[in-house]
Amino acid sequence: MFLVTLLTYVIVLKCGCCQKWQERKLSLRIPQGLVEGLTLYTESSKLVNSFLGIPYAAAPIGNNRFKPPQKHAGWNETFKAIGYGPRCAQLTRKGEVVGNEDCLYLNIWSPSVSGNFANIPVLMFFEGLDFYRNTELPISGQDLAVEGVVVVIANYRLNIFGYFCLGTEEARGNLGLLDQYFAILWVKDNIKHFGGDPDKITLFGHSSGAVSVAFHLISPRTAGLFQRAIISSGSAVSAWQTQNDPIEASKEILRLLTCNSFDYLRCLRSKTTEHVLRALQEYSQLSDFLFLPVVDTFLAENNRYLPNEPAKAFREATFFQVPILTGISKPITHPQLYEWVDFASQGYQQLQYYVERSKIPEILRLYKFTKGPNYDQVFDLVNWKYGSTSQDDVRLLFDQIRNLEFESKIEAPHFLQLSYLNSYVQPIFVYSINDVGPSLNTTDQLAASDLILLFGPSLLKHTGRRRFNSMEARFSAQLKKIWIDFIYVGNPTPNNNRMKQWRKYTPVDQYIENFDFNSSIDNSGEVKRRSLAIAFWNQLLPKMASHVPAPNVIPKELQKSPDPGASLRHALFTLVGLVISLLILLIVCIVLLKKKSMERDNEFHLSY
Repeated sequence: MFLVTLLTYVIVLKCGCCQKWQERKLSLRIPQGLVEGLTLYTESSKLVNSFLGIPYAAAPIGNNRFKPPQKHAGWNETFKAIGYGPRCAQLTRKGEVVGNEDCLYLNIWSPSVSGNFANIPVLMFFEGLDFYRNTELPISGQDLAVEGVVVVIANYRLNIFGYFCLGTEEARGNLGLLDQYFAILWVKDNIKHFGGDPDKITLFGHSSGAVSVAFHLISPRTAGLFQRAIISSGSAVSAWQTQNDPIEASKEILRLLTCNSFDYLRCLRSKTTEHVLRALQEYSQLSDFLFLPVVDTFLAENNRYLPNEPAKAFREATFFQVPILTGISKPITHPQLYEWVDFASQGYQQLQYYVERSKIPEILRLYKFTKGPNYDQVFDLVNWKYGSTSQDDVRLLFDQIRNLEFESKIEAPHFLQLSYLNSYVQPIFVYSINDVGPSLNTTDQLAASDLILLFGPSLLKHTGRRRFNSMEARFSAQLKKIWIDFIYVGNPTPNNNRMKQWRKYTPVDQYIENFDFNSSIDNSGEVKRRSLAIAFWNQLLPKMASHVPAPNVIPKELQKSPDPGASLRHALFTLVGLVISLLILLIVCIVLLKKKSMERDNEFHLSY
């Protein structure tokens, strides 16, 4: 009878559907008060402690709205940290108002070990899309925590609530970044109570979370607060970051909300969350300016968070440096996927019309090419590369839309940022993960290969409603081992016999570790494609967009030249330079054309 009872107990513990049997309460005392969390059994049968929805700052509502984060007062009774805090206020892609302004909460997962379990390295994760919205699903850090790290995931204010800016002390902008900074300080002061080492903190960001980590790297305020940085599929030097004007955007929001009086902050604070977000929605349909972080040199020197342009800061490398692991991962899906599928189902012409009238103009606006003198030529070249296929093949055109999104928004900006790090002293390790992720029926932008593999299998269960297959499970374990080694020692392959030594990325040896399920695949074609894409977006198009054609007049040197031979030589040199430029462009076009002809033989499967 005893054996039957024991066997039943073990089965119940392993049963994923019997959640109440997997949990047991856990209480800790921290400076804010007593916190009650849960100890969970993971899919790997290991224990992990979870503390969800802990407030790290006072609620940014009422008089705290549009203010930097304020210290939380703590609590007298036991705080039950057993559920996720609300998402920060935002608009979904369908225009729905979701979330709450009272959102400055963080979640903690730590390995459950006996005895004194302090001094475990800490991983802080930030995510988000364009600083505008974040993932629809709560991300669990339990599958990384069981590998031997304390995982912290923190919310921060988004869109207008996080980046309203008028270039003044009262409307300083960067509130979302300051929320993250406040969360880092909170972790620094409190993580030891959860088993973490406050002197071994790694910041990890994806998409706009990755941009945030890049900003924290160069901010003098965060110097020494973290010891490693992981930057995934995000760049702080992209055109839409560096050429953005949140001040102009903020003034327009004041106009839409009729807050034109002297006391505009009181007016803003009197509006409901939905009222503010509806004004943001109306503004977004009229302008290309975004609510993003801003260089805040308009503030007093000791109050600035971003005193330098990111490109300048990276180039000069005068800030506090830490080892960096950075790379890109092709999205498994995309927020606009269903829209693309709808156009594709209507035939090639409809999909091509969408590319020419919507997708390409959208990206050229992000790059600020619409203001250049040669917009039409830039548009034609991008359309030639991405907007048509031979034999009007809808499958290939669909594939080219995905390439356009990835190469222009993720790949080219990432390598542009790397190009500014030539003077960086600490080691940089660069990776690229091909489209090796599982097929998912979702449009959540979080569904990128690296995040699914790192935060899986629990994240895959949420997004794909399934488990890893055997190949995915092995690849996930390999990737986690590499990331954990970097978190521990700042090197992804320290004395690792199971994998070749990962070389540092330097200006001379621009080494990139390419990940793929099949390690025997020849990556030479992918390397060539990447080089062409980077040159296309970071060099060719910017030069073409900014080039000012010479006026159709006789140059001054040719009007009154004492030496006719000199005039002739000058004209010849000018002509030769023009011919060389045209030849370079022709070579690029020929290479791209060859690439497109090779793509006709590629197989492509599209699920409707």
